[in-house]
Order: sequence, then C-alpha cells, then structure tokens
Amino acid sequence: MTSFSIDLADDTATALREIAEETAETPDRLIRRAVEELVADYIDGRIAMQRLADPSDSMISSEELRRRLAED
Repeated sequence: MTSFSIDLADDTATALREIAEETAETPDRLIRRAVEELVADYIDGRIAMQRLADPSDSMISSEELRRRLAED
C-alpha cells in the first residue's frame, strides 16, 4: 500500500474527525474510501467519454435500456 501525506484546512479536519467519531470509522479510513470513490468515478467518466466519442459504439435510448434490463 502506498502512503500519501495531505494537508487539510482546519475546518475540514474538524469535520472529518466529527464524521469519524459519528460513524465509528478512522479519519484515515474515511479519506481512503473517499479517494477510492473519486478515482473510480473518474475512471468511469473517462470510459464513458471514450465510448461517446467512438462512432462504432452504438447508442440506445433510455427506453431501450429499460426494456433490455427488464428482459434479464
């Protein structure tokens, strides 16, 4: 596992400690989860943009998507 050192504004650090206490999580764990979600969302967005830019990738309407999902 790789470690990073970050600086947080005092109000952000205070809020993070409060959230950690309320959720019975450590601040480190909350930060790790937040970064993991950020990275996953970024990767998903990048893949979506690549697919939108690919003229050979067919698009379907949201209605067609719902129909297909209902078939499964």
